[in-house]
Amino acid sequence: MAERGANIAASTEPGAPQDGRSSRRRGPETREGIHLAAIELFARLGYNATSMRAIASAAGVQPAAIYHWYSSKEAILVQLQDDFMERLTDKVVTAMERHDRPALRLAAAVREHVMFHGVHRLAAFVTDSEIRALTEGPRSALIAKRDDYQAIFSEMIRDGIRDGSLRASDAHVATYAILLQCTGVALWFDPRGPLKLEQVAELHIELVLGSLQASQELIAEAIDSVSRRVVATKQE
Repeated sequence: MAERGANIAASTEPGAPQDGRSSRRRGPETREGIHLAAIELFARLGYNATSMRAIASAAGVQPAAIYHWYSSKEAILVQLQDDFMERLTDKVVTAMERHDRPALRLAAAVREHVMFHGVHRLAAFVTDSEIRALTEGPRSALIAKRDDYQAIFSEMIRDGIRDGSLRASDAHVATYAILLQCTGVALWFDPRGPLKLEQVAELHIELVLGSLQASQELIAEAIDSVSRRVVATKQE
C-alpha cells in the first residue's frame, strides 16, 4: 500500500502528544500515552521505521519510561494488536448475544465490526498490516486469535444456511469476503464525509445479508432490529 492508506496516514486517534514535551503522566496514563503514540507512528511511518526513542518523544515521556512497561518495540506492537482483537471480539460477541436468529446475530456482528473499525482506524490498520513485522511466535498467536474471530462469523453463516434464511456454497469463503469488505472501512471511512459511521454500518448489513441471498424483508428487519437494540442498550 504505497501511501499506507490515505485517510489513515492523515488522521490520528485522539490523545497522542505531537510535540515531544515532557509529561507528568504516571502509571496507566503513561502507558496509554505510549500506546497512542505507537499506533500513530506505526500507522504513519511503519513499524520498522519507528524507533523506541521516537515513540517516547511522541508520547512526551523519557525513553526509560517505555522500558518500565515494555522490554522491546515488538512487545508494544503485540500489546496493541492483542488489545484490539480482545476489544473487537468483546463488542461483537456482546452484540450478537442480544439476538436469537442467525441472520440477526450476523447483522449485529457486522454492525459492531464496522463501527469498531471506523472508530479505531489507526489501530485497525496497525493490527492488520504490521502482522508481517512480528516474529514467529507472536505472529502465530495473533493469527490464532484472528482465526477464532473468523470462526464466529463462519458459524453464524452456517446457522443461517441451516435455517434457510441465508445461502452460500462455502461459509468459509463467504466469511473471508465479508470480513475483508467490512474491515476495509478502516482504510476509507472519513468522519468528515457525507455519511455518518452508523449509516455506513447499516449499509454493510444490507450488503452482507444481500450477498448471502437474504430476502429484502429479512434485511429490513435485521437493520431495524439491530438499530433498536443499540438504542435500547444506550438508554439502559
